[in-house]
Amino acid sequence: MGKQVQISAYQFTVLLMGFIVGSTGIIIPGSRAGQDAWLAYILGWLGGFLLFSIYLSLYQRHPGKTLVEIHQVLLGKWLGNAVSILYIWYFLHLGTLVLRNFVEYTITISLPETPLWFMAIFSAVIVAYSVKSGLEVTSRTAELLVPLTFVFNLGITLLLSPYMEYKNLLPFLEHGMPPVLEASLSVLTFPFGEAVIFLMIFPYVNQGKALKKSFVTAFLLAGVLLLSATFRDIMVLGETGIERTIFPPHLSTKRIPFLNLDPFIGVMFYVTGGTKMCICYLAATMGIAQLTKSKDHRVFVYPIGVLLVGLSLWIYPNIAEMLRWAIEVWPYYSIPFQIIIPIVLLIISMVQGNRKTSKNSS
Repeated sequence: MGKQVQISAYQFTVLLMGFIVGSTGIIIPGSRAGQDAWLAYILGWLGGFLLFSIYLSLYQRHPGKTLVEIHQVLLGKWLGNAVSILYIWYFLHLGTLVLRNFVEYTITISLPETPLWFMAIFSAVIVAYSVKSGLEVTSRTAELLVPLTFVFNLGITLLLSPYMEYKNLLPFLEHGMPPVLEASLSVLTFPFGEAVIFLMIFPYVNQGKALKKSFVTAFLLAGVLLLSATFRDIMVLGETGIERTIFPPHLSTKRIPFLNLDPFIGVMFYVTGGTKMCICYLAATMGIAQLTKSKDHRVFVYPIGVLLVGLSLWIYPNIAEMLRWAIEVWPYYSIPFQIIIPIVLLIISMVQGNRKTSKNSS
């Protein structure tokens, strides 16, 4: 996909919002902190602002270049390509996890008789069509649908307000700060740190100067939505409910009488989860195309799609293992990709910039 492909700052904002909400529409980030999950979420959210500022600073020092190209500039051809391969795997792995989240939710809640493999293939085919159509088509689709998910979530929160009990937020810090800090790391890496993937998208925004404003807007809107959902589910279900339930937001909606919102929740999750899958899928194919000097990322869409489906079916034996990985393993697995490598790249870029400045001045 050439750099002539362009999206607007608003489309970028909507893509980032849909990406952040993603799978968190069915899973409470930081749920291991119990009734203090809201505090863990706020800490992770603030950390997410800092991380994304690092990503944005790195891009602003190398405008017009994707993460793969930044690796080559800062690390050299061979080491840069090796690190890029690791990131392509990370993007593919993340897309696999999101696909499995959606499939598990669908067959658990809505279509229990449907085979796992069928839902995985069906979902991947739809996402592959969007990816093959390109970033512009994906952005336009998100521009139309993602705002509706925010309205829907706000409506659910308002309908559940009579069933919220503030006592479920107490006792505050019953087990001290350690569980909260541990849970905040989980929130930081899922979903906020995952936005490192947008280093592959930045060059395609036609208003580069508006990136900072778009980032702040997306982080604020998506963050407030998820924070309100966290408060809602804790106050409706209590500590026991969010810790023992596979999909707490789904159980919360069951408190609304005379309304079966399961189909709507599935559709809304498909919009945000589908947006996140599209971004991961696009980033992987674009990265491979840039490494192989291919001018068209579309030739890699179907091979990557087959790999995506195969990994999603193989990666977990069951839904319990999926949740264990997301909560216990993913935060530490993500640290090199989300925190360590971007910070190292930024430091190298600053050192190289200072050397050039010194040479020019001398």
